[in-house]
Amino acid sequence: MKQITHISILLISLLLGACDSGTTATADSNSEKSSIAKYLKPGAAIDFQHNFKGPLDIGEKQTVDLSFRLPHVSGQLAIKLRADRGLIAEPATRDYEFSLAADQNYSIQQTLSAEDAGKYYLTVFAEVLDPQGQIKNRVFAIAVQVGEPLSKPSNSDLIIESSSGERLIIMPAQETTHTEK
Repeated sequence: MKQITHISILLISLLLGACDSGTTATADSNSEKSSIAKYLKPGAAIDFQHNFKGPLDIGEKQTVDLSFRLPHVSGQLAIKLRADRGLIAEPATRDYEFSLAADQNYSIQQTLSAEDAGKYYLTVFAEVLDPQGQIKNRVFAIAVQVGEPLSKPSNSDLIIESSSGERLIIMPAQETTHTEK
């Protein structure tokens, strides 16, 4: 009986404590609103543009201007160009370095061509060394189509409709059976 009395007193005191008319914390309407942080894509903040107009004919050459713009006022920009096998990029210089200055564009010209039809990529690796000594990287690529793109096979021949109206896709299969002896 004593235990029931003690538990009852404990519950009543908890209920009365919850009903206390003490001060509550309220937000001040005059306080500054905190802004929600926006997501920033990791890597160097580089604006990259090019003027490549494709596709190219086999053996045709096109000069492409690669343009880079950064918000940094000082630091270093290193650019490395890598062409897929079969894509001819001229001049042969592949590594470039620029000292950064405010509101400046950094441009590189490349002449692209290929002797075989296909899709090639000119990959641009950019590395920025900012004034605090931090290195940030960014990778870009330009797709270079030479000749006509390969046509994809039509899937309409492989899709049939069953007697119940359900679409079926016909795919090649090989069946083998094994018998245990």
